[in-house]
Amino acid sequence: SGINAEYGSRSKLTVQVVWRGLMVMQAIKKLLRGVIWGPLDVLVVDMPPGTGDTQLSITQEVPVTGVVMVTTPQAVAVADCIKGAEMFAKVSLPILGIIENMVYFKCPSCEAQHPLYGDTPHRW
Repeated sequence: SGINAEYGSRSKLTVQVVWRGLMVMQAIKKLLRGVIWGPLDVLVVDMPPGTGDTQLSITQEVPVTGVVMVTTPQAVAVADCIKGAEMFAKVSLPILGIIENMVYFKCPSCEAQHPLYGDTPHRW
């Protein structure tokens, strides 16, 4: 079971929780302002793909100096990554890098690289 931070109760991990708008912003504020982080050189925030409330709330709540985008080689994932990069550019956040994850599997026996999503790598 997991902890439901908003209500302080335990809930089953199979229960889907949908947070939108104000709920997302309140949770982000609690995470960023309600935790004594101490001095930080880097804070890594793993966010869902896209250009929604989570991304905008982070850019409004903390001084962000740059963004690292992570995607897989699937066309829909790359498209989401590009849209996210465009959104961050609109709020004047530099893209520090793009990581294309899960491109291939390296066989431990023969060390051959086998593409996981086809043979069409994306060129950034």
